[in-house]
Amino acid sequence: MNKLSCRVAMHLSINQSYILVFFIVLLTGCISTQPVNDIDKAFSSDIKKREVSLAKLNVWEIKGKIAFINSTERKSASIYWKKSKNTQQLNLTTYLGINVLKLTSNENIHTIEIDGEEYQSNNLDSLIESLTDITFPTEALKYWIKAIPYNENDTFTFDPNSKLPLTLTSHYNSHDWTIQYSSYQRIQQDKLTLTLPNKIKVTSADLTINIAINNWAI
Repeated sequence: MNKLSCRVAMHLSINQSYILVFFIVLLTGCISTQPVNDIDKAFSSDIKKREVSLAKLNVWEIKGKIAFINSTERKSASIYWKKSKNTQQLNLTTYLGINVLKLTSNENIHTIEIDGEEYQSNNLDSLIESLTDITFPTEALKYWIKAIPYNENDTFTFDPNSKLPLTLTSHYNSHDWTIQYSSYQRIQQDKLTLTLPNKIKVTSADLTINIAINNWAI
């Protein structure tokens, strides 16, 4: 092969290498994943849709177990909690079926029955604490139990795969609260399908509240 032929062959070889690299880059660009910012937006959008949907869920009912734990004692009971738009009913009973606390609320008037006596107030948290020595964040818990924020300053961590909350941090009634969600269940009624927590751990200072929900009804 003469020198001219060598130069032509070398030139073609170099050009072929450039073309090969060009196509590799082009193909890599074609199969690249969705941009990170777009993924973040989609993730946030799904979370927001869930929050909006569950915020509209004003009628629900749960049955399960609840435990109140502090450094000196542990109190446990079965829980039945029924919530509608303007009313609620909350019953706590022992494993023997003995009624520990019976609450009925209509609008902003709350009535608690304990040991055959009735007590009434428009401040439910204070009423429960004065009668039982239990700090029970009832107003915020209506939101936390659905794994949605009670106020705009609540912060979450999320499971990257399911996009469901793992933890929630909130400030309510002069206390800092941390809520952990260890499992969920899918609830379906008619055409509505929702994913709701069934194991919840609520902590604040010396108090831990464990809630295990056996049955959700919406």
